[in-house]
Amino acid sequence: MKKKNLTKTEITEKLLKKYEVSLEELNYDALKQFKEKVKALSDSRQKGKVKYKIWDIIIVSFLAILGNCNDWEEIREFAIAKKSWLKNFLLLTGGIPSAITYKRVFSIIKPEELENICVLFAQDVLKLFSSERDIMNIDGKTDNGSKRCESDIRNKVKALNVLNVYSNHLGLCMASEQINDKTNEIPTIPKLLDRIQVKGNIITWDALNTQKSNVEKVIKLKGDYVVPIKLNQENFYNDLVLYFNDKQLEIIRAGGIGNGYFKDTEKSHSSIITYEYFQTEDVSWYHDLKSWKGIKTFGLVKKTIEKHGQKTTEFRYYISSLYLDIETFSNAIRQHWSVENKLHWHLDFTFKQDENSTMDKNALFNLQILKKLSLAFLNDVKRIYNRSLRLIRFRLSLSFETEILRFFNILAH
Repeated sequence: MKKKNLTKTEITEKLLKKYEVSLEELNYDALKQFKEKVKALSDSRQKGKVKYKIWDIIIVSFLAILGNCNDWEEIREFAIAKKSWLKNFLLLTGGIPSAITYKRVFSIIKPEELENICVLFAQDVLKLFSSERDIMNIDGKTDNGSKRCESDIRNKVKALNVLNVYSNHLGLCMASEQINDKTNEIPTIPKLLDRIQVKGNIITWDALNTQKSNVEKVIKLKGDYVVPIKLNQENFYNDLVLYFNDKQLEIIRAGGIGNGYFKDTEKSHSSIITYEYFQTEDVSWYHDLKSWKGIKTFGLVKKTIEKHGQKTTEFRYYISSLYLDIETFSNAIRQHWSVENKLHWHLDFTFKQDENSTMDKNALFNLQILKKLSLAFLNDVKRIYNRSLRLIRFRLSLSFETEILRFFNILAH
């Protein structure tokens, strides 16, 4: 009899079966480890009036987020439904808090403390330690659901704005800072750089943050940068436009000492997009070179879009502390959008962060931090589940007590 070929779904289910764990076999060490780390959080509540332990609040919220919960009410419903199971590793002193209490406790937690704990926990569980050179992207995210327009009964409330640092190598948000608006990103960059491992790594950000002080900070911390120049640095931008004329591009394209070129073409729906990367060590001509610490090369990306026989061309200009290395240079530019595609998009699409109407910025920020931790774990188990992150969360929600056992078993391997 001819052997039946398994479908992709059947192959996945067969693979998942290997990671099944019985209740008797489950090791709660990972969750207990997280609880011990969370115990180090500062707690400004009056000790005599504390009914609910801060670590119970955090651990339950984290597990609820994995189980397809996105807001305070859903987290509370999860806690009620899974109370007996949660007592395997939590005391749940005081019982189950109200949704308002969850939000209130999150509002008093110091985000930097919680984030440091979550990053260390993710690195321990996922064994995310490496000496390889990393490309770290810095970009801001706005949670639009938290803003309010001015009315007769309240003043205008700005949306939560957070500046994030995303590690491409680790697939993890390494640090974040709350900011008032887009322009506050500039002075916040140095704070973030002090919180991450800059030495030996490459930092990218958008053109707004390409400032002399930020570039100098990266060099001071012994890192490298590949960053764009636009009209916010008008004179520098115009000088680069004049330099990268057609003749100069032909010289760089031809190669030779101090020049690098790389071309990449991709199809997108009915369009053909061609990226041409140019990098040159010819920087001595720039009159203000000493003011921009560490510049070793200038670069250009020429993007050509061909659609229905028509071509449009865009040019983007870059400065970098890298010596000529067109592969690394082009890779840093391509990977900059990982922070948007692999972090911000999932926060909104997978975790519905943009729909959360919480006005308390600190509470919403801390909830976002737990979602980032959940995202790192979900990305890791995707290799086995072979489903979208949204569907993995949904599957967990269907039979949480048993499926979460498999989930953590996969994380451990």
